[in-house]
Amino acid sequence: MSNKINQELERIEIPKELHERSKLGVMNAKSEKTKSRFKKLAIPLVASVFVVFSAGVGAARIPSFNNLVATVSPQIAIMLQPIEISSESEGIKMEVVAAMNDHEMAVIYVTLQDFTSNRIDETLDLYDYSLTGAQMFNSRIVDYDEKTNTATLRIQANGGESLNERKVNFRITSFLSDKQTYEIAVDANLSEITSKPPQTVRLDMNNIPGGGGNLYQKLEEQGVIQVLKPNETEIILPEIEFMHVSNIGIIDNRLHVQTRWNKENIDNHGYFYIADDLGNTIHPTSISFGIDEEGQTNYGNEYTEYIFDIDSVDFEKTELLGHFVSNGKYTTGNWNTTFKMEAVQDEINSELNKNFGTWSSNRVSISPLGITIYGTGKFNDSSNIAVSAKMTDGSVQTFDSMFNYSDNKGITIKFASPLPLELSKVKTINVNDTEISLK
Repeated sequence: MSNKINQELERIEIPKELHERSKLGVMNAKSEKTKSRFKKLAIPLVASVFVVFSAGVGAARIPSFNNLVATVSPQIAIMLQPIEISSESEGIKMEVVAAMNDHEMAVIYVTLQDFTSNRIDETLDLYDYSLTGAQMFNSRIVDYDEKTNTATLRIQANGGESLNERKVNFRITSFLSDKQTYEIAVDANLSEITSKPPQTVRLDMNNIPGGGGNLYQKLEEQGVIQVLKPNETEIILPEIEFMHVSNIGIIDNRLHVQTRWNKENIDNHGYFYIADDLGNTIHPTSISFGIDEEGQTNYGNEYTEYIFDIDSVDFEKTELLGHFVSNGKYTTGNWNTTFKMEAVQDEINSELNKNFGTWSSNRVSISPLGITIYGTGKFNDSSNIAVSAKMTDGSVQTFDSMFNYSDNKGITIKFASPLPLELSKVKTINVNDTEISLK
């Protein structure tokens, strides 16, 4: 029997389509979450034998693990730790199918299947979830099976080294689905609106839940800034019922667009941007805050102010546009599992003495989950670091998702791999034109 299996394996060629469907990339920290939907792919019986045995004898007895490998890629089979532990709540089954972690990052694959309703679809997005001993970065749907009403998700978290050989608890208490996306144009004459000086109120940047954008750090350093006085206008946006524009005006030569969100809002979100006829765009910095009964700003997220640098912007030739996302369904429950994490065994370390301006690196490592740079100094979020891996077949794998784990002990920058790396096939890695040979 063993000889027969070996003969079958020697003549098996895994379809290229199966590898091309391995879209497991993580979300860029500066971009909005993206969802991917894949069609199921029929796998010949002999190919299934390869998938099963490449993952080990234990994995061969786990149908959900085999289905994950078939859905995603056979490349991950030899790297993943099969788990297959499930929990049911509110007519929905959650199953932790597999996991892997290295020194910085943990990745687990989870399925959610709805047996009683249609609360799960290809837009599913986890809302409240946790993994003990780690901080969550993101979840991303990698497959949706409409026939079985099952979504497969890739959960990524930091704190990988602290999870080695430990029991962890993964829990989901709510998720969103039935997502709708809106691309809208704001029906407002910016030239007319911005010609009038607006009324403003003070905002303490140290007493807000947060924000983001190129100007955010500069505004934060100011301590107290001026924002638009809330509710001076009401511009309703087409088809959007969960928020409206509550004021528009110019403050310190910056365009401010203020929105008010409905109190029952659960993770509906989006942004405005300015565009001209040539397709050039300007994106804003955003800050969130609340308002008390006396009309003074306080900690909260009822309002969002979008702030644009508008040097050389001609409002007669540009348009204010918006991209917004709403979630039609919010599902709660208690899906709770406990399992043991095991670290990936492969890792290659090398010296990397390189100056990045405000900090310097001294070491780089590569694991199946990506490339990590270690150093000292003060990390600058605007640092432009290009990282890639050249494979033995001549192909190049790039890394466009960067995560910063820095603290007072040092700097750790993780570049996550959109595909699990087979280290035996990595020839060199390149960091800002510095090539490091691994062969």
